[in-house]
Amino acid sequence: MAGTHSIAPLGAACLLLAGCGGSGSSTPKYVAAGNTICAEQLTQLNRLSQPTTPEQAVTYLPQALAIMQRETTRLTALELPASKRAQFQAALAGTRQLAAVLHGVLHKLHSGVIEISAFAQVQAQSDALKAQIDAHLRQAGLARCAQ
Repeated sequence: MAGTHSIAPLGAACLLLAGCGGSGSSTPKYVAAGNTICAEQLTQLNRLSQPTTPEQAVTYLPQALAIMQRETTRLTALELPASKRAQFQAALAGTRQLAAVLHGVLHKLHSGVIEISAFAQVQAQSDALKAQIDAHLRQAGLARCAQ
């Protein structure tokens, strides 16, 4: 087990859909609602202490994953224009993939079988997924959720 390796990158990965802000009066309803959902999620994630040890990650990840799941559920309820739905669905699918990666890390942490090199691999995989998700969110009109 990687007892002393910093796992702060895992915390950063959980900030997946963070960064949304307010909206103007001419903003479409789904964009304003999406921005609100993302801002609330970011606030919740920022309240959690970022893990720096595997032991802290065992506590952090379930909380962060629950926040991500609630956000995904709420975002799924948005009614997007037909022209934006495919990109939005791709973003949600990517979010579920990221959650699966993080669940896998959590399982390995619980079992005590995780190599230090796995953290770098998870970070690379998380970064790639986040880039894909952000691109899909931008194309779906939710650019502020992709910041």
